[in-house]
Formats: sequence, structure tokens, C-alpha cells
Amino acid sequence: MLAAAARICGENAPVYFGPEWKRQFASAREGQLKALSLEQAANPPPSPLPTFTGGEHLVFEDETKTTVLKHTLPGFYGRTVDESVLLDARTFQNRRVLTFRGALPSEYLRRWAVLQDIFGLPTVYQGKVGDGPEPQMAVAQPYIEQDDSDPPTLADVAAFMQAYGFTKIPPHVLAVPEVTDVTWYRQSDGILVTDAHARNFRKDLDGVIIPIDLVVTLIPKGGSQVLPDPTDVWRFDSAS
Repeated sequence: MLAAAARICGENAPVYFGPEWKRQFASAREGQLKALSLEQAANPPPSPLPTFTGGEHLVFEDETKTTVLKHTLPGFYGRTVDESVLLDARTFQNRRVLTFRGALPSEYLRRWAVLQDIFGLPTVYQGKVGDGPEPQMAVAQPYIEQDDSDPPTLADVAAFMQAYGFTKIPPHVLAVPEVTDVTWYRQSDGILVTDAHARNFRKDLDGVIIPIDLVVTLIPKGGSQVLPDPTDVWRFDSAS
């Protein structure tokens, strides 16, 4: 995934975070889409119709319940968190807050690389889907069987995130109400995780909690006025 991200965005591409990068975003996206169009095509899904459609993916499960294939929605490469300047309607003052934007293809791949590195979530990049100007992207994960009478709860998720050294983000810095209580930050390496709803985790038959689809943003040093500066940064070349 990191090799593919480097092909798509370049070896020394910056982390796009904060309002200072907004003017460069459109040209960066255009360049990455051109590079994505040259990627190897993914194998076709196991069925013509997805098992279900989420907010970011078309999801296909094979008949043997061993593999889950995820295709990004057309023209959309998931979401990432960014920092923006918004007018506070109560004080009529500008303030910086965390909000969502569409992710770049490289950010989508790095998201899965981080999740695999820190949580051990096996995810394999399959390639592009389609030959249009905005190809979809495909990843594959193992199917995780769980007892649906005992799914993960938000309390399980909170204990899981805390065990991995994450601290919950206070609501007043979030511009998106839907991610209140499900956004976490680890200052030691500048990893911001959101969309940590219970539905984005599974509890396997041994009772182990496993994240299957979280939104990840890498916070660069000195890049945020909302979050504490990272002690260090997660490094692309150090991922296992």
C-alpha cells in the first residue's frame, strides 16, 4: 500500500493538512488521479452486485465467507479529517476546527497502511477499478466471523482505543456532530482516528475486538492549532 501511495503521489509528497494547503489540493488530486489511472486493474468482484453499500465503499463478500472486498464509491476515495477556519456563530470570531473532506487516493492507501501497522488489520491493495478519469480503488480483508448476539459496544471501542494509547477528542473542536465521542488522537505519533463507531468494529468468536474500517489522518508536526503537537510522527518507511 505504501509503495502504491508513493507511485501515486511521489516519494516526498507532503501531508496535506490545514487551511494553508487548500490552494494546492485541486492540482494534487488531478495529478494523483492521472497516476491512479496507470495502476494495475484489480480482479473482478465475486459477484456483480455488492453485499451492501456503505458511506465510502461497495462491499463484496465471497460465498465462502473468507474474504471481504471493498471498492471505493465512484469518484470518492473515502474521507479524511482536515483543519479548517470557520466562523463561530456565537462569538462571530474565526476559529480552527476539525472537519471532513474527501481523501486523496494516496491518503486512502496510507489510511489502510496505518491501520494495519498499529492494529494489525490485514488489508491488501488490489488495484484500480475501471478505466475512467476517476477510477475506483479496491482493497481486500479477511472476513471476521462474529456472534451477532454479542457485537462490540461503544464502551468496548473506548476501552480498545485507550489500550492503544489514544485520547478522545473534545466535542468543541469538531465541526461534524456525527463523530462526537468517536474521534481519538494519539499524540506520541500524530495519529488521528475517527468514525470509531461500534459498527466499524467486529468481535471475533474469541471475543477479540478488531477495527475493520476507521478514518485515519496523519498530523504533521506544527500542522495543527487544535491538537497537541505530535511527539513524533508515524513514518511511512517504518510500517511493518
